[in-house]
Amino acid sequence: MGERVVVRYLLPPGSEAGATDVLGTLRSRDEQSLVVESAFGSVTIPRRSVVAAKDVPPPPSRAGPAHKRVGVDDLEALMATGWVALEQSRLGSWLLRSTPGFTGRANSALPLGDPTLPLGRAVDFVEKWYRERGQDPMFQLPGPVGFDPADTQVGAHLLGRRYTVRGGHAPGRHVQVMTAPLGALPPLTEQSPPVLGDARLQPEWLIAYGESRTVVPGVTERVLTGGRGQLFMSVKDETTGRTVGIARMAIHPGWAGIFGLWVRPGHRRRGIATAVVSAIGMAARDNNMLALYIQVSSENAGGIAFWEGLDFTRHHDYLYLAPAES
Repeated sequence: MGERVVVRYLLPPGSEAGATDVLGTLRSRDEQSLVVESAFGSVTIPRRSVVAAKDVPPPPSRAGPAHKRVGVDDLEALMATGWVALEQSRLGSWLLRSTPGFTGRANSALPLGDPTLPLGRAVDFVEKWYRERGQDPMFQLPGPVGFDPADTQVGAHLLGRRYTVRGGHAPGRHVQVMTAPLGALPPLTEQSPPVLGDARLQPEWLIAYGESRTVVPGVTERVLTGGRGQLFMSVKDETTGRTVGIARMAIHPGWAGIFGLWVRPGHRRRGIATAVVSAIGMAARDNNMLALYIQVSSENAGGIAFWEGLDFTRHHDYLYLAPAES
């Protein structure tokens, strides 16, 4: 739902062609039909007529290499499918997410496009939705590099309601979304530490993940495994067998996302992080992907320097807006 798809379906008997394709956004689906919003209008397709369907990458909206051509909203929508909340709902094109106790992305509204209500009523709806779940409302607001939320329609409205920039990051700091072309990553070599990729979340990987951030038992596992597809990369110490480096790869049409890259203190500066990212690059090439994305807080200077060293550049930013604490 809400993703860009191409659907091939049979035309009625007597039509000039036997089948045709429609490209657009999947707006609804049930046991009887699919509704795809195309450039030429809304198309309702009986499910019995569907021959094939698949997700497709976001469309290019500007000039430049593959990792720069996609627009901010389209990349945000794609990234949201790589980090899926336990409960999700839609208000028009806005995405509402709730996963109590685990990460801002999984507990915030993503206001992309048209909510189908006037802005004030849409925000009222979001606030009510979160408070019914015992949570304070929070918005993940994307924008151009270094943007001021007051310069956006949604941001200005929220600031007028006494929302402030916060939500787990230093006040006023942006989260950077950085992207890179797949060809920019260095290849694995014979000197690289061995990297294991597993489609299943193993206990050893989760234990290592918990050493770098808070884990909510029974919740974290569901978010980490909730995307369309993911690989859990790890590096083990050859002497002890202990996991010393990890990352999660989210799989999308044409894109790969990198989450949770971490190397155990004492094993850093040995090429482990680079090897893990290179292994993700190899898996991405095997899946015909062209570009990668990561998300890193602006105050993480060391992390930003690492990604810049791998030719990642800043695509756009986002920040969190939440009601001012009384």
